[in-house]
Amino acid sequence: MSETPGRKAARLAMRLTPEQDALIREAAATTGQSLTEFVTTAAVARAQDSLADRRMFRLSDEAWAEFSALLDRPGQRVPSLAALLDEQAPWDKD
Repeated sequence: MSETPGRKAARLAMRLTPEQDALIREAAATTGQSLTEFVTTAAVARAQDSLADRRMFRLSDEAWAEFSALLDRPGQRVPSLAALLDEQAPWDKD
């Protein structure tokens, strides 16, 4: 997610233990980022990861055609997977 130009008006406040605060400040300093930049970047990345499977994905026409072709092709038997699924579960063994 790229940062939009313009004035930033939203604020986010949180309480931290002294250990969490020290760790975050050290990490920000190590990366050469300001505390705000470090925390914002980390929080945005985590938010994107958390929402990744709930978002709409856009594909080029070529990528969509390839994706559709993969979904439409017939299933294939994978012998090693079939053998694994045929095994008795460890908790079901005597």
